[in-house]
Amino acid sequence: MNAWLLSIVGVVSLGVLLEILLADGQTAKYIKGVFALAVVLVLVAPIPKFLNKNFDVDEFFGKEIVTQTSFLESINDRKNTERESKVLTQLKKDGINAERVRIFYLRNEYENIDIVKVYIKSESDENKIYKTVSDKLGCDKTKIKIYLAS
Repeated sequence: MNAWLLSIVGVVSLGVLLEILLADGQTAKYIKGVFALAVVLVLVAPIPKFLNKNFDVDEFFGKEIVTQTSFLESINDRKNTERESKVLTQLKKDGINAERVRIFYLRNEYENIDIVKVYIKSESDENKIYKTVSDKLGCDKTKIKIYLAS
């Protein structure tokens, strides 16, 4: 019941905001009409529960939600490449002769870094590498592996 009251208050607040922002005209009339329909739907939403009917909105409108996984993966790949590039740039600024940085994630969760591989061209101060990478990525130093590139 509290959720229903909160949704009524929210819809009314949105309505006031909509009234303020919309200029008068043909488009505004249509938008207000659609909004009025939304208000009616919010008001009558609990009626089926009072009638003890098993009314499921998902069955009425359909359950199918399509996610574009390829799009989401491409965004995550770009974010990962950008992160790797930023770490590599910072390593070079710190005077470390780094060739490449690869970040791998645990179960493809892009906020949960599993391992960071740093490939360097020549011997460098490992403590400096650990500090730079962990500061830039916010990950634990135990997750950083340093390799000498050939």
